[in-house]
Amino acid sequence: MRRFTKLISAINVGLLMFSSHCLAMQSSETKSLKFGYSEFAPYTFTDKSGRAVGDVTGIIETVVAKSGYEFSPIDGPNRRLFRSLVTDDIDLLMVVPFKNDQSHKLIFGDKVFDTLDMSIFWLEGTTPPINQLSQLSGKPIISIAGYSYGGIFREEGALEGAERFNSENHPSAVKALLQNRAPYLLAYEKPVMFYLDKPYQASLRSYSLEKIPLVLSIRGSYPDAANVLKKLESRYEELFPERFKQLNPSATAE
Repeated sequence: MRRFTKLISAINVGLLMFSSHCLAMQSSETKSLKFGYSEFAPYTFTDKSGRAVGDVTGIIETVVAKSGYEFSPIDGPNRRLFRSLVTDDIDLLMVVPFKNDQSHKLIFGDKVFDTLDMSIFWLEGTTPPINQLSQLSGKPIISIAGYSYGGIFREEGALEGAERFNSENHPSAVKALLQNRAPYLLAYEKPVMFYLDKPYQASLRSYSLEKIPLVLSIRGSYPDAANVLKKLESRYEELFPERFKQLNPSATAE
């Protein structure tokens, strides 16, 4: 009888261990959130040690971890990241909300994590200042390849007639402005200031065009995706209250 009892106890312990192992495996599968990011300093980028860093990256990493998920950053160019999000290769992406034939596969948050400040830049003393877009008609402008800037250079866009000089990225665009490749630069403020050496910052002037909100998006096929996104946004508000209030004044006024 004792031998039988010991056998039953051993079986129960084995079942409990197997059940715990299965639950642990399930938890590890559903608790990871893969965050896609591009080299877009100071928002998101990879430091010299190979670690994902940046203003936005740091916030997302903290929010994800404090929400009980494993943070897994994956870098790549923007187009590949969008494709990876709709094909379930990544889970989260910081985006400007968009609509296309694939956007129904995503869920966009409504809380702003940061903004893109699209501006025209020039160097004081070498270039005439501007205070309206019409002054740039027919003028040469440095921009960054791969950015549509909301269609500003397309037909009937505000800068349709401007002469566009494309640079590969923000560092090369800033360098082109300093070398007078063209008198004006169309770019985003934070990356420009990140890559512009301090001695030149005092002479940099700008005309702001638009503040574009950045929100968190999640692939719709992620388990309980809508509630996970709400949980992350709520934790963001809880952990970064001052930033949240500044970027989401209407939400805090409710």
